[in-house]
Amino acid sequence: MIVKGIAYKGTRELFVLWTRKKVDRSFVTDSDMKAYRAILEATHGQLENNDPLGITKTTPGAKYKDLISKLFPVGRVTRRGSERTLKHKWTTLK
Repeated sequence: MIVKGIAYKGTRELFVLWTRKKVDRSFVTDSDMKAYRAILEATHGQLENNDPLGITKTTPGAKYKDLISKLFPVGRVTRRGSERTLKHKWTTLK
């Protein structure tokens, strides 16, 4: 599985994480979860509208509640360079 030029081992579990709305975590390995998180970060899949400057999605869905909310707790910055972006937004608002 290649995402944004990075190859990930395409396990059945990673495919389930990527494509299903409900996931049984009992068979998902830590390495699959790390790869899933890396893919979400690379694609900004955890952010509203997949916008690199967006906020973390919060939805009532099972996948968000059981997986994504634990990988990306609300209020925690998950983007590189966000301090600079936030400072820039603040100075433009003044």
